Amino acid sequence: MSVDALLRELREDKVHGASWYFLKGIELLELALRSGFDANGIRSLLNELRSIRPGMASITTLTYVIEQALGKGFDLNIVIGKLRDRYERSYTNLANYLDRFPIMCGSRAITISYSSAVKAALTKWGKCLDMLYIMESRPGDEVMQAIKDYSSFVSRVIPIPDSSVAYFIKDVNYVVTGADGLYSDGYFLNKVGTETLMIVAHRFNVKTIVISETFKASIGGVTDVYSVNVNIGDFAVSVPLFDKVPFDLVDYLITDVGIIKKPTSEVIENLRSHFIGDVLNIGGEQ
Repeated sequence: MSVDALLRELREDKVHGASWYFLKGIELLELALRSGFDANGIRSLLNELRSIRPGMASITTLTYVIEQALGKGFDLNIVIGKLRDRYERSYTNLANYLDRFPIMCGSRAITISYSSAVKAALTKWGKCLDMLYIMESRPGDEVMQAIKDYSSFVSRVIPIPDSSVAYFIKDVNYVVTGADGLYSDGYFLNKVGTETLMIVAHRFNVKTIVISETFKASIGGVTDVYSVNVNIGDFAVSVPLFDKVPFDLVDYLITDVGIIKKPTSEVIENLRSHFIGDVLNIGGEQ
């Protein structure tokens, strides 16, 4: 695959989340180096990558690390190798912390959209869950992939209309979601409808759990989020694909470096610094 073809795949994607973009970004940089891109070519490529999903935390982290490596004169092959290693280790480490979280057996949960992090949780917790509700997660069609994948781990997976969340949440013990970004401005980004889900969860005293890798931690926030046009009858409406969900609605944040109760902005800053420092620690330097 060429660099242009991979960029086109990223631009045209309407299903995948931040973890997929992080991995594809790594693949894009590996391909560019094999294709002979020099430092200026890599910088132009980083700008292209940022423009595909402006503000997406995983892309912001990836491009920041590469910019820093270029500025320090590091070997990009080594840095990109470390990024791939951290990506792969994040799932092993995340699995360890998911194992430690005390999910109550016989419980029920509700989630929204499709998340590789939620899938990782279900590989650990699925046998303990009596039922999993999945919000329809409009706009988008990722719910069908979620039903297919999640049904491998939970015996009963039931899709529900987004508008019915307050009815079904009275029957559950946990809300479990992934995150497309963790921002030090005080919120996480996830599929539109997540904030409503979290607000309703707190109304009915349902524990809320967010699962995310640390490469999604970002300084500051996002101004605009990616939107799509939705047709409702004769009306066309522009709808954002993501909610900015305040951390005060989150009871637990489970990451690849630990379980955090009631996450704060300072915690997100520390997660980001830890990840970036680890990747750029080459030859004992940071």
